[in-house]
Formats: sequence, C-alpha cells, structure tokens
Amino acid sequence: MDNTKGKTIQIKDNTRRESIRKEQRKRKLIRVIFILFSLLYLPALWKWVFHGNIETSVLHSGIMEMKISAEGVFIRSEVPINAVREGIIIPAVNQGERVPNKYSFAKLVDKSSQQTLQRIESMERDIIRQTTDESPNILDGDPAFHEKVQNEVNKLTELALEKNIIPVDAVKSTLEQLLYQRNREIFKKQDDRLYLQKNKEELEKLQNSLTSDAINVQAEFSGLVVWDNIPYDEKFKSENINNLALEDLFADDNKQKEYQIQSIGVGDSFNVEKDQVFARLVNNEKSWFVCAVEHKNAEYVKPGNSILLKVEGIDTGIGCNVESIQPTGDKLKVIMSFNESVEKTIYLRYAKSELIFNNIQGIKVPVRSLTNFNVYDSTADIIVVRFDRASVKRVKVLARQDAFAIIEAVADTKETNPVRVFDVYVVNPQNISEGQVIE
Repeated sequence: MDNTKGKTIQIKDNTRRESIRKEQRKRKLIRVIFILFSLLYLPALWKWVFHGNIETSVLHSGIMEMKISAEGVFIRSEVPINAVREGIIIPAVNQGERVPNKYSFAKLVDKSSQQTLQRIESMERDIIRQTTDESPNILDGDPAFHEKVQNEVNKLTELALEKNIIPVDAVKSTLEQLLYQRNREIFKKQDDRLYLQKNKEELEKLQNSLTSDAINVQAEFSGLVVWDNIPYDEKFKSENINNLALEDLFADDNKQKEYQIQSIGVGDSFNVEKDQVFARLVNNEKSWFVCAVEHKNAEYVKPGNSILLKVEGIDTGIGCNVESIQPTGDKLKVIMSFNESVEKTIYLRYAKSELIFNNIQGIKVPVRSLTNFNVYDSTADIIVVRFDRASVKRVKVLARQDAFAIIEAVADTKETNPVRVFDVYVVNPQNISEGQVIE
C-alpha cells in the first residue's frame, strides 16, 4: 500500500517537471520570435512612424502684411447742428452727402405743419401707387437704375455671407436714396391722365405752402452731412486731440450703441426740440484716428511713417500718416491723420483696426517648416527635396507674422544650389536628417 502511494507521487512530480520544461521552451520560443521581429520590423516601423508619409509642398513667392492690432477713436473737424426752435426737420440731402458752403441742406418747420406733412406723404404714396399700377413698365427703360439696385443687393448678400452687419445701414441708406430718386423721376414725367396731373399740381402747392415760412438750415462750410442726435462730446473736438486719455480710446457695448447712426435722408422728417443736436457737418478734407498700441511696437509707428489703416467693417484700407506718439499709461497713444475715404468713417467713433506698417515680398512658408533659428542674424534652416533626398538649406528670415514667414536665400555664401521658388520642401521637418530619402 505504501509502495503504490510512492509511485503515484513520483508520477505526479515527473508530470509537473515536464509541464514546467514545456512552458520554459515556449517562453524561449516567444523571446526568439520577438528578437527576430525587432531585428526585421522595428526599423521599418520606426521609419513609418517618424518618416513615412512625410508632408511636402512647393515653395511660392508671396506678400506678407506686417501689422499690429489697435483700438481707437476717429476725430474729425466737425460742428454739431442744433435746432434753433422746436419743430420738424425736413432733410434736403441724404445721409453722408457732400454739400457746398452756404447750401440749405434742411428746413425747420413749425410742429403745426405736421398735418400738412402727413397730407404730402399720403399724396406722394397715392400718386406713385397709381402711376406704377397703371404703368408698371414706366422705368423699365432705365437700366442704370436696375444696375445700381442690383449692386446694392449683391453687397447685402456678401455681408450676409461674411456675417458682417456693420455696413448694412450704409447699404440701406443707398437703397432708400435710389428709391427716392426713382420716385422723383415718376413725379417729373408728364402724364396724359388729367387726374394724376392735377394731383401732382396740388402736391406742389402743398409743398410750397409748407416751406414758405420754414427756416433754412445752411452749411457753414463745404462738408459731409451726418444725420444723428448724439450729444456732442467736447473731448472729441480736433483741438483737444492731444488731451485724450487712454480710457477715451476704448468703447464698451453701451458706447457702441450710442454711436449707431440712423438711416435718414431726403423724404424723411423728424421732430426736434429747441437746442437739440440733430446733425453734424463734417469737414471731409482731413480726419484723425487716435489709437493705443503696445510699447514694443513703437518702432513701427514713428512720426512721419506711412500706415495703412484697416478698420473692421470697411472693406478698403485707408492711407494714414503718423503725426505723433505719446506714452499714456502702459501703452502708446498714436495720432494718425488721413485725407482719403473720410466719408467711409463719418459714421464711426470707436473702431477696432489693424495698422499695416509694411509689406514684405519673398518666399512664403509656414513658420513650423523652419528649424535652428538664429535670433542674432535672423537665419534658419529649411529642408528641401533634391533628387528624392533631404537637403538642409540655410535661409534668411525677412519677416514673421502669425504662423507664416518670408524667407530668401542667404547672401554671400558659397552655396551653389540655394533655396529657390518652386523647390519642394518638407512642411514638418522634425526627425528629418540630411540625405534622408523622401518618397
């Protein structure tokens, strides 16, 4: 009985040892396979991870706008127009229209004339409605009118796509002016229908009676008329431009709402109180933009420098001349003047803008394509592809702005095959070495 138990224990021990040996052989085999895999496939895997599918592109020449962001205010040579008495203002020009010296651009009538005004407006609508209903093609022969309307509609479409609502009022004002001009053409045309001609004559009598005792509002100088009732702030007078504080140059939401201009023009009328501001007359010969910039940008806004001002909401740049810079708190106050496109800015007081101080032309590349920057001589490396191999080239960095740089070949070197336009270059040169095959 004891011998049987001993044999059983020995058999179990032999089975366990055999199982352990098999497990050991299996582990050895796995190690050998792993080592072979490492030797054969890891180099390929390394190349695939770090060098495979290398992004390349072609070098092209381009222009980079060197610019800085700035906020500020527009200052103009302007005078507020106040009502000399209570009454109703009848504009004779449209929003932003230029008028000569001594020109009567509005009439102030007594409030008792309100019913006469309403009668005139009602008759105008009736005459236009009857004329267009009975002769719908009366102005079809005026392609210029249709073209102008279509141009303004196209502008609205572009603004909608750009999600820019700032210039919408200007487009609205232009469309209303075109509509008013069309209406004037209808009134000027002689009509064979006797009842319509009598209505026009009655309308003319009402208009003459309205203006017989009106006060003419005349321009003190040649300029642009801006219809608004914004209280005039003395600190924004052109003679006080040097006294503007830093906080005067920035607008919050409430200030922006204050300076939203209404679309008013010929054919409109509105009530005024005595001494109320109802318009501004703006000298269109010269205006100023006063803004705040960082001290580090002082070298770009020196007095006498030319700056291209790009204002948010205005599609074209405005050429400016830097008149002066003044330290104001932790920023610099920059005063710039301009005498072009003044009419585009008359509706603005506060504005966000970009000051473009230079345009640099050369080979334009992403900054991430450059390595080994030297801040002392403004040079860096770029990797180009020559005969399917990486070739490191030293280049001069002419300018950097945001994520792009302008480069050119380094001058006065013995390089016989420098970087040039239409070279293929490596967009992301990390882990790329000289002579490496670039597929």
